[in-house]
This record gives sequence, structure tokens and C-alpha cells, in this order.
Amino acid sequence: MNDPLSTIPIGLKRAIQARGFARILIYIAFVCSLNGAAQQSTVPTTRARSGKQVSSPVPARNTEAGGRYVGSKVCASCHSNIYSSFRQTSMGMSMLPGDANSLASVLPLPATVYDKDSNQYFDVMRRDGGLFQSQYALDADGKELFRQTWKVDYDIGAGANGFGFLIQRDHYLFEAPLSYYTKTHSWGFAPGFEVQNRGFTRPILGRCITCHSGRPNPVAGQVGLYKDPPFDELAVGCENCHGPGELHVAERGQDLMAGAAPSASADASIVNPARLSGWLADNICMRCHQGQDVRVEMPGKNIRDFRPGMPLADYFSIFKIAPEAGASASSLPLEHYFGMTLSKCYRASGNLHCITCHDPHVESSAAKAFANYRSQCLGCHTEQSCRLEPTKRLATNPPDDCLTCHMPKRTVTTIAHAALTDHSIPAQTSSALQPSDQSHHNQKPELLVLSAPPAEWKQLQSIPPVVLLEAYDSLVREGHHDFDRLSTQLMQQVTSSTPSDPVVLRVLARAEFRKDTPAGKLRAIDHMKHLFRITVPNIDDYLFLGDLYTRMQQEENAIKILEKARSSSPYFREVYEMLASDHMTLGQYGDALAVLRQGIELFPDDVKLRALEKKANSVTLGPVP
Repeated sequence: MNDPLSTIPIGLKRAIQARGFARILIYIAFVCSLNGAAQQSTVPTTRARSGKQVSSPVPARNTEAGGRYVGSKVCASCHSNIYSSFRQTSMGMSMLPGDANSLASVLPLPATVYDKDSNQYFDVMRRDGGLFQSQYALDADGKELFRQTWKVDYDIGAGANGFGFLIQRDHYLFEAPLSYYTKTHSWGFAPGFEVQNRGFTRPILGRCITCHSGRPNPVAGQVGLYKDPPFDELAVGCENCHGPGELHVAERGQDLMAGAAPSASADASIVNPARLSGWLADNICMRCHQGQDVRVEMPGKNIRDFRPGMPLADYFSIFKIAPEAGASASSLPLEHYFGMTLSKCYRASGNLHCITCHDPHVESSAAKAFANYRSQCLGCHTEQSCRLEPTKRLATNPPDDCLTCHMPKRTVTTIAHAALTDHSIPAQTSSALQPSDQSHHNQKPELLVLSAPPAEWKQLQSIPPVVLLEAYDSLVREGHHDFDRLSTQLMQQVTSSTPSDPVVLRVLARAEFRKDTPAGKLRAIDHMKHLFRITVPNIDDYLFLGDLYTRMQQEENAIKILEKARSSSPYFREVYEMLASDHMTLGQYGDALAVLRQGIELFPDDVKLRALEKKANSVTLGPVP
């Protein structure tokens, strides 16, 4: 936020301008300390963290639309101790500027990683106060065929498992190919690059960066495109869990100016998760700490619309394929919230929640964390509850640690060199889920809606049909073809009720394309043309329609669409590959070479573009001027 006064009422703003912004904030902080605004301190109360439900008598008013965010530094003026503590946590350090000096002594530099599949090298180095990554290839004589070097703009992660890095090209964000893994003290490819190494062209999706940063500004509906600036706040901050602070700051400032004594009741101008119902408090955490098979935004909503204190389900649905009957909870993928709900502790207590054990504002030392977690266990269990013989209990590290046996660390297959805690709290490794009503072999595929309360996970009838259709379609595209029949059935229903919805048009087009018939492709083209008329297409839409035209030997139409894609989304290599191929099919080699030269300048590592250039040059008996 450029103007720290922009969220303050006019009367208070004038006083601030006359007496000094810092001085006023000091007064506010002093009043807060006297009255223990502490009642609305963001640290969970002892009562809340003991597992007992604590509800505010009045819902926080900053959940309403329109309240603005003020940034964590404004919060720090009153809550300095909490702010300082939180800034040292993994969330508080989730993102840093790329030239952050704090990482200079952490990252061993320079370093080189070789990718044998592409026969290319990747370097990381520090120079001129910044961090840089390069990609290059060598010929048989050791001469560089190409090299591209990009300055790192943002660092992702606090180092618990490692650090990732982002680069910015105009208003687009892309993931840098190399990450640093702290467990092995080594550089390696970023997660996902082992499947497909896209160099510096892997876009950062809005739904991903939302949980790794404070307040990102992705352009809705686009891929990798961000507003200016791309982030209002880099690291996860106070308002990610407490909601926008404008109302809170304004009302406390007005109290100060009026000399009013602070109210002894709970402050309803800001969300305190410790005063929410356990379910709503968990919603704040599971927004980022719950994985999924597919996550779909509600009609007309965006994930960034979510405000702490509101149900997640009002903004998006988190779907998970139901586990097979009899599957061991500890054998399922690591998911913090879902794992907790499968535990016997959660089902038996009826009031186990994330903040029962976790204080988000503190990164405890190992000794303090051990004492805290053990005390939480002993809140329900006794020393005699453990049936393991004393000598084995004392052999754990630290001795007599409940978590060593009941919340073991498990390897994370999707993130190299990482491990996470199993929150299913297994009594033993063979602990299993309660079996379903019918055997897995006889049951139809089933989705659970994890964004609903656990008792309502199977109530898909509460989900808007368009949302459910998008979920089914996403699963089918990812290879879960057992949902194909459900998708087809729902498609017929939704098509008659909302035929012009962009989501429906995309699903219809893909379904027609999968039929792999000329008539199906033509119908897919019609659906996509309709889509282009009613909404702003994204790069995926352009590429799909361009590919459809090419497959139907309508290269002229494909070129028109792909040229629009090149103009609106210039940093996607597939556009140049497809566009050049279409020009060459029509014998337009000069146009093809012009496209290829621009593409190779942007993506010097693209082997396909270089092969097409070689072919075009050979056909024209040499480079076209």
C-alpha cells in the first residue's frame, strides 16, 4: 500500500498529518497495551488452544465485502511482539525479494546442475547484489550453443524444506528451474521439472501462489499474468488469517482521538480465529493446508474473495476422490486437515482443531514444540494410556515423545527431499479407515467435498452443477476415466440450463474433441468460438482453438487465432511452435522464419523451434532476409 493514511478516517487523518503518523500509532499502541486489546490479540487463548470451542458473540464485521487491507506493518504498530515473532515463522518468511541479503549466507553459490534428458546445464550465481539463474547447452567441442540468464525476482519458502525462485517477464511470473533443498544442502530441479523441464517458461498459477505469499494480484482467468504490482504483500501476513484490517485500525484510531475507553467485550472489527467456531477456524487453515484431487471456484467467486471467518464453501469447493474401503489412513497422501479428520482423536473428541495444537505466531524450538504437543496429548490421555513399555518409550528422540510413534514424519513424493507430519495420528501402522457400505469393486466412483463439514462430505447435491461438472471434467483430463460417465450425464443436464457458461463451453468443447471425429472437432470449434464471444480467452483457450483449426486443415483460421495469442500472451513457446508450423504448411516460409526468430530469441532452449528453423532454411535454400 503506497499511502499508509489511505485507510484512516478523514478526522483522524488530519490529526495524523498534524501530529505525525508514527506518533499517533505509538499512542494507539499505548492504549492497546493498557486495555489488553489483548482481548483481540491474535495469539490463540489458552482456552481456545485447549480444544474448547470459543465463539465471538458478534461476527466480525471485517468479513463484509469492501473492507480494505492495510498490510502487516500497520498491524505491527500495536501488536509489535506478535508481529516480530510471526516474522520468524515459516509463514512469515514465505516470500522474500530476490535480492534478499538474508539468504546470502544460506545458499551455497555458484552451483551447476546438469539435465541429461535435454543435455543442458543450469547455473545459479550471485552478482551485483542479486541472484541469477542461467540455462545453456554445449556442442561437441564445448562451445556454447546458447545461454539465457535471468535475474531472480522473488524467493519462495522459508527453508524448512528448501527455497524456490520466481522470475518476472513483463507482467508474467515464471518458476526458475533450480531450487535449493536444505535437507540435502544441494541444488536440484524445482518440483515438477523432473517430469518436464520447461526452463524459464513454467507459469506461476494464481491458485498456487495464493498460499505461498501474502496478497498476490493474479489477473482472473489468465495463466501466469499478474497486475502491477504482482504482490501487495510478499510473505503471508496478519490479514491472511485475521481478514482486512482497515475497519479495525480506523475504529481504534477513532477511539483514541475521542479519548474513549476501550470496550471490555470482544472486538468485532477484526477476526480472531481463537474466537471462531472450530469449524470456521479450520477453514482458514485448510484454505492452504488441505490438498485435493481438484479445487473449483464457485460461480462468480475467486479464491482471493475469501475472508477469514467465512465458510470456504462459499468461495470454492475442495474435492477428493473417496479412499478405497479399508485403506489405512496413514497410507493416504499427506494432507494436514483431511488426515486430522480421519484420526480417532478427532472423531472421539469432537473438538480437535488446528489451533488446538498450533500457534501460528510462534516458531517454537524443538524442545518447546515437544513439550507443547505432549501436553496437548496429555489433555485427553494419561501416562498410563500408552501401552508401549517404558524402555521403548524412553528410546525415542526426544524421550517419551508421543509424536514419534503416533505422528511420524513421512516422505513427500511430490517435493524432493521433503517430509511432513502424518496428521492421521495412527494408533499403529495398520490403523484403517472405517469400511464403506459396499466393496470398492462394486461401488461407483465417489467424490468427497472436503470444504463442507465432515458430516456433509458426501452431499454433492449441495454443489452447483456447473462446479461439479468442472470437477468431473478436470478429473477425466487427469486420467481418472471412471468419472467420465458421471461427467457425461451431468453435462447433458447443465447444457440445457446454462449453455452459455464459459465453464460449460470449455467442457463441451473438450468432450467433443475427445470423440476424435471430424464432426466432433467442428462442434468443438463452434463451442470455442462461442466462448471467445462472451469472455476474455486465456492462453489455453487460444492454443486449443488453434489446434482444432489445424487438425481440421483450417490453417488460415489457426494463424489468426495464434497471432492474437502471440499478441496477448507473448511468453508461451507453444504459440510460436504452432504458428510457425501452420505457416510452413501453407508454404509461407518467410512468415514462418519471422515467427521462429522471435520465438528463438525468447526461448533459446526450445529444440522444436530450432528444428523448424533448420527445416524452413533448408526449404528456402538458406536464411530468408
